[in-house]
Amino acid sequence: MGCEVSFRNVNQLINNVKGKTLFRCIVFSYSISYCGTPIVIDGLFSDWNDVSSHIDPEGDCFNSDFKDIKITNDSEFLFVYIDFYHGEFLMQDWNDFHLYIDVDNDHLTGHQANGVGAELVWNFGNRSGYLMINDQQIPIMQNDIKLRVAPTITSREFEIAIGLDSPGLTLDGDQQFSNGKIVLSEVNGGGDYIPDDEGGLNFIVSDDDQTLFEPISIERYDENNIRVLSYNTLNNGIIDIDRQESFKRIIKALDPDVIALQEHSEWDQVGGIIESWFPNQQWHKSWTYRDLVILSRFQIIQDASMISSERTMVAELDTEEHLGSNLLIFNSHLSCCSNNDLRQDQVDEFSGSWRDWMLNGDGPFQLEVGAPFIHVGDFNFVGYREQVETLRDGNIVDESQFGNDFSPDWDFTNIAETFPQHTHKRMGYTWRNDESSFNPGKLDYIFYSDATITTGNQFILNSLALDELTLEHYGIEQNDTKNASDHLPLIIDIASTNNLGTKGFETIPQSFAKYSNYPNPFNSKTNITYELMIQSTVEIIIVDLSGSIVRNLVKGSQSMGTHTVYWDGLNDKGEEISSGSYFKILTVNNEKFVDKMLFLK
Repeated sequence: MGCEVSFRNVNQLINNVKGKTLFRCIVFSYSISYCGTPIVIDGLFSDWNDVSSHIDPEGDCFNSDFKDIKITNDSEFLFVYIDFYHGEFLMQDWNDFHLYIDVDNDHLTGHQANGVGAELVWNFGNRSGYLMINDQQIPIMQNDIKLRVAPTITSREFEIAIGLDSPGLTLDGDQQFSNGKIVLSEVNGGGDYIPDDEGGLNFIVSDDDQTLFEPISIERYDENNIRVLSYNTLNNGIIDIDRQESFKRIIKALDPDVIALQEHSEWDQVGGIIESWFPNQQWHKSWTYRDLVILSRFQIIQDASMISSERTMVAELDTEEHLGSNLLIFNSHLSCCSNNDLRQDQVDEFSGSWRDWMLNGDGPFQLEVGAPFIHVGDFNFVGYREQVETLRDGNIVDESQFGNDFSPDWDFTNIAETFPQHTHKRMGYTWRNDESSFNPGKLDYIFYSDATITTGNQFILNSLALDELTLEHYGIEQNDTKNASDHLPLIIDIASTNNLGTKGFETIPQSFAKYSNYPNPFNSKTNITYELMIQSTVEIIIVDLSGSIVRNLVKGSQSMGTHTVYWDGLNDKGEEISSGSYFKILTVNNEKFVDKMLFLK
């Protein structure tokens, strides 16, 4: 079980916390958690690394098998981390996990569970719980205990937050929560307990100096960045006169260049409303696809639906002057809630369509090789993690219908997934409905091509968490995001990496000038000519549509001047390749450039 440590050692840990800010901390009898560990409930877990854990034995159950549990806190929340040895689970459904907290540290009161008397009982799978006060069961909802859980998709590890001032921990306001015992169990089916020994895991909430949180600025880090806003506005929200002023204050404060909206249908009205809020700006509007639209300060060159249900659309924006090439914006609103199979089909279909468009040019309009792209929207990812991986990694589940897996970025790697957090609170949820049985979760995502795009500021705006000075400065009211929609607005600021695509060559003429291969298409050989302004390290490889290397043409240091190399349609083994599309990847001093070529026998 480990040893119990003295309070002298605890105080020494408190005094050794780095920096000037001290936090409330939790001490539990088996081990110590570092005081005030700043946990962000966002589905990333590196911030738990310095928190001590209680390890549970492996193989001591028939179903779920708990691995470890960690506990810490700040001035607002009690944080709990759990991990499993095997399998993966969905915390808000499909399970029978129960959390028991003895909040008065008296095993004779409350619900009896593995040697503790729990005043707070929560069933994650049923999304319900109750308080036990004076032998009376008082039903509670998730919002009554300020329950926050991440991730919202299936996983092997989870992080949980419960409000320290919630009725569940204060006995409905009768006490300040300071210490207790905790038990986690799977009640049915031979499930596990953690800890195994009766009496639970003891912990103490210390009252040291309160947590100081460093807010995320709402401003752009670089005024030249393009700001993209993704927002599910809930049932034509912007044209709802009762909510319109809240949307106005939010969107004007965020000052986006591109707005991707979900859950709207009256697009003609929306465009006019947005333009009235920015009278000195011209806005362009895409066609409407189901309930999706894109509004942009940049001209929209063309737009189209990407999948048969029209639950994902794409627009090409004229960002040549800002990014060196036109920007693709994908906007999605996938099927909701328990429709896991349908949602998987939708991401499979999108990934197959994007593969065919990127690799073969088979898409809704002509695609520039190396075009920067970003994918935003309300994806309703509340089920299997594979749905995220299909978009991010190109792992198509139904290959028989939608084709083979592929790496969906231009450099034949995965695209990037962002994990923005609230500007003024350590939370990463994007959806919240206090009247729902579902606790707040991450339903809205931002993916982007990190081969072609760099990011600046990114965040989620939750006006409920903003301080008075920030509200006053930006002209926002405290309840604006709550009144406007059940989703929160997501912001990402982007710029070009200048590392990929033909437009990037124009940005570094001092070191390199490049000429395309000729002829293209070719049937015997093609010449690749390029000019180096300084001595450079050069690599040229040919890859097929799956990203596999077909031919290594050049690797090493080359002198200043013009160089020509040819490719004769043979692989590294000297074998003739099949007809089709291939990519030439030219790397000069760590700068990568891609061209598409067509080989015809």
